[in-house]
Amino acid sequence: MRTEPFGRPFRVERHVHGYAVVVRVAGEVDALTVRELAQEIAVSLALATPPAPVVVDLTGVDFFAAAGLNELHRGHRAALAAGVQLRVVAAHRHVLRPLEISGLAREIAPCATLAEALIVNFRPRAGSFTTPVRSLTTVHAEGRAR
Repeated sequence: MRTEPFGRPFRVERHVHGYAVVVRVAGEVDALTVRELAQEIAVSLALATPPAPVVVDLTGVDFFAAAGLNELHRGHRAALAAGVQLRVVAAHRHVLRPLEISGLAREIAPCATLAEALIVNFRPRAGSFTTPVRSLTTVHAEGRAR
């Protein structure tokens, strides 16, 4: 999708990297363009394959308004509900600063690079077979094994 508010191009594209879905954003994210970002995040979450993340790459963003923060927060909540991680790539101060000031950086820790954001952290679910098995030998209070 492409919108050109005030002559500055805005682009949002979706790519698949392995099982991860990447939403690349370029231009200004504000009240005029956030609808397209919201749509791409929603589609990406629908396409997501856990444990692979959905990554929103903001390295091409020139301006990041409160509307973008709100949409990232909504996307983060939707991702949690779907059991998917939403990650953000941000390298510039004009994107990082609003994330920090709003407190959203505490919920979605920004990654410096796309490669960092694409790392899959497998977290086994509770009750899976990853819990250690107790030893068959029990030691009693006297210190003898049975």
